[in-house]
Amino acid sequence: MADKNEGTPVGSVTNGDGKKKAKTGKPRRITSSMMRSKTAAFGSVGNGGSMEGIGGNFYSPELSTDFLELPQSLHEQWNYYRFFYRTEPFVGQAVDLHTELPISKVRIGMAKANDRDLAVRATRFCERWAKEINLLDRLLSITHERNLIGIVNIWCEDANMEMPREVREEMARTLQEDGEVEEGWVEREDADDRAVAWLKKNYRGWTSVRVLPPEQVRMEAFSFTDERIFELIPDSKTRDIIEKSQQGDKDALRIVESMPPEVVGAVQTGGNIPLNTDPMAGSYIYCLINRKSDYDPRGRSILERCMRALVYRDKLRQAQTSIASRHMTPIRIVYGEDLDMADVDALREQVDMALQDPDYSIIANFQVNWDEMGADQRLLDLSGEYDLTDRQLYAGLGVTEGLLSGESSYSGDRINLEVINTRYMLLREQLQDFVENHLFKPMCARMGFVEEDEEGDPRVIVPTLSFTRLALRDNRDTFDALYNLYTKGSLDVDTILELLNLDPVAVRERIERDLFTVNDPTFNEVMRGIYGDTGRAIAENSDAVEKIAEVLGLKYAPPVEGDDRY
Repeated sequence: MADKNEGTPVGSVTNGDGKKKAKTGKPRRITSSMMRSKTAAFGSVGNGGSMEGIGGNFYSPELSTDFLELPQSLHEQWNYYRFFYRTEPFVGQAVDLHTELPISKVRIGMAKANDRDLAVRATRFCERWAKEINLLDRLLSITHERNLIGIVNIWCEDANMEMPREVREEMARTLQEDGEVEEGWVEREDADDRAVAWLKKNYRGWTSVRVLPPEQVRMEAFSFTDERIFELIPDSKTRDIIEKSQQGDKDALRIVESMPPEVVGAVQTGGNIPLNTDPMAGSYIYCLINRKSDYDPRGRSILERCMRALVYRDKLRQAQTSIASRHMTPIRIVYGEDLDMADVDALREQVDMALQDPDYSIIANFQVNWDEMGADQRLLDLSGEYDLTDRQLYAGLGVTEGLLSGESSYSGDRINLEVINTRYMLLREQLQDFVENHLFKPMCARMGFVEEDEEGDPRVIVPTLSFTRLALRDNRDTFDALYNLYTKGSLDVDTILELLNLDPVAVRERIERDLFTVNDPTFNEVMRGIYGDTGRAIAENSDAVEKIAEVLGLKYAPPVEGDDRY
């Protein structure tokens, strides 16, 4: 006998006579255990397996909705960093602090060399170049880009004129065996001296040190080597000026003629411009990367770990702004009791007139209630959310609230300041390596500031770069301990001077310069001794004593020889 419910769809029931009756309420829930039993009843599927109704949950932080809302490409990330630096107070202040505090004031120390005169000339040359190029401003720009973007592409340009061939060589004529005279260039005997003299007069070091936009530099790194390939992507302005020159524009042609031929050729062929990476070979590019792993080809910005908090704060701001904008004009509720339509229309007309004219008076023979709903009753309470994101930004940016606001003391943030000081010292080491080995050393080598070391190998005399002491560090206890050791003869004065970020060699030279002059610290003691001896001599060899006694009304008796009282 056939089942009466056979063929009845799920979610419907039948009457006793087999007719369908609509089911009220929600459909019956089918559990996974029932699905497994039904699957087993129909038999195995495939290769002896059974169909399960339970699906696994896979979680990936990189596929979450809030992660996909974050910038993914490098160019988009860089634009986000610049936007939040301009608009977010915490970010802008933290980046500026990390930029300005480590780079306070640069000092160029005396180069270490056996030849004192050569070291002095190398130091003076680098000091003059640093002043002309504004080295402090260049270092501030480099540090700012390192903190904000995470990678700094520094272009060091050498636009000095090439040394003429006549400086080192001269034209000579040689008589050949067949009687013909052959002309050729022969190196002069004093070629090195003439070259040094020409460089002193014409060489000015690196003509410019600039930070290139990261969007215009293409870098390619390789495994098992530190060598990289750098290419400059021409901007649209350069392409346009070259296209105008090809069309016959005189001004564009004049500008293009001043460009390097390699740049013009690369733009015309549609390719990139290869950049040199060797500082000894002329203009070159140096890449300073803020990274922790060698296999990471690009640096990491200090804002990268703060992007979630920054985007979340921006969403909160947008939500609060939308609510405030919608309720900027308050909602007015005007009502009275037991009003008919005519009274309501009359009251509405009077209210509209009162809103247009502040001096208009509403007159009615019934009680009128006027309520207003403003934005203060609609705004969200986000104090807890902002406190949480504030702490996240402090940790991500590597600063403290007292450091940003200045309302703190050394004792309260001692550990935090020590951590920040350590990071700043590491940053200073990177900048010192860049300036000394990639800026000073090539210039000093071209100028001929070279001597032989103990093994007879040539050594370039390079001045040192140092900075003034960090203002964050309260090293009073350290200074007192070192000074006590110095007074006991257990420590040299150079250590104390280096603690204060002073160059010991320069300090010693200035002390020698001020010795036996009015700037000598003991000059006043010498003058007081001279005045004392002069006063005694005047008193013994003049009648000054009698004059003073007469003014005071005293009787003065000069001493008599042989008198025991005197």
